[in-house]
Amino acid sequence: MKNCDQCRSLILDDNAACPRCAEEMRLTVETLAPRSKPPVLPKVLKWLFIGVVVVVLVGAAAITWILNSLGPMPSFG
Repeated sequence: MKNCDQCRSLILDDNAACPRCAEEMRLTVETLAPRSKPPVLPKVLKWLFIGVVVVVLVGAAAITWILNSLGPMPSFG
């Protein structure tokens, strides 16, 4: 049995690492690891596609409304 040099906790096995210090080091490494950001391109493409669909639908509705509001067209011939 010995005491840890850093935190002074009791270590039961002479060759073992300090369980308290090892846990703190493991948590420190995990929290400092950089996290990768999700890709932005799929989000941009999704919103671009939604925008194009909305513009096409609004355009089709506007054309339909304009043609219906004109009334009957005279026939030529």
